[in-house]
Amino acid sequence: MSDTSELVPFRARRAPNPFDPRNNADAFEIRLLLRPSDLSDALRLRHRAYADHGHVPHIDGAEYRDAHDDYPTTALFGAYDDGRLVACMRLCFSMSGDDLAALPCAPYYPALAGIAANAPHGFVEVSRLAIEPGIGNTSYRATLYGYMVRAALAAARAAGVSRIVVATRPDWVATYKHLLSFEQVGEPALYPPGDMPITLLSGNLEDASKRAFMRNRFFRVSDGDIALMRRLLSPILPPIQAAVATASTR
Repeated sequence: MSDTSELVPFRARRAPNPFDPRNNADAFEIRLLLRPSDLSDALRLRHRAYADHGHVPHIDGAEYRDAHDDYPTTALFGAYDDGRLVACMRLCFSMSGDDLAALPCAPYYPALAGIAANAPHGFVEVSRLAIEPGIGNTSYRATLYGYMVRAALAAARAAGVSRIVVATRPDWVATYKHLLSFEQVGEPALYPPGDMPITLLSGNLEDASKRAFMRNRFFRVSDGDIALMRRLLSPILPPIQAAVATASTR
């Protein structure tokens, strides 16, 4: 695997902060983070965001990480605005329905195993989505969050998985259900690092993509977006594709 974090022009579809004339529709770009320094920056941002929500103590320079950050089928992305890291997100791919160990949520939501039969090409879990807590503009944060969700849809399409799962706070459940037709999986559980019940949602990728586009054109994922994301994911696609090949022979 290369140690270079590649930047590609996977752009937002509208100004991230419409109140700031200096920003434009090309403001956000995304990287698959591979360099140790970039990974550390993202893990520190993740810790700051969790500390801001009271999930972990405030410790200058601390990183928040777990074992799934080091899985070969895990991708950590960073979103940049004018060269500044403003958000990060982790995607964990599990290409075999009977082996969910690559998904961080699996131990906390046993009901996930019950929908594996509906995912012949596996899952991707969207997790650890964090936005720099120092960014206070609500419109900017909402657009950035939507941009990261759109990037996750493109990555899932690029990898060819069947379903997306996301463990989310209670205040985001209605949004995912409305925009992406996601359905609840099992009962809410205490999913680290928080101490509140977190809901696991899952959706068929094709249905989610169609619903998202109908509800909001911002979420439209074009063939060009998928091609760019496939290039971005190329350092980790070989192990993902190997898992697909193994699963298809069973």
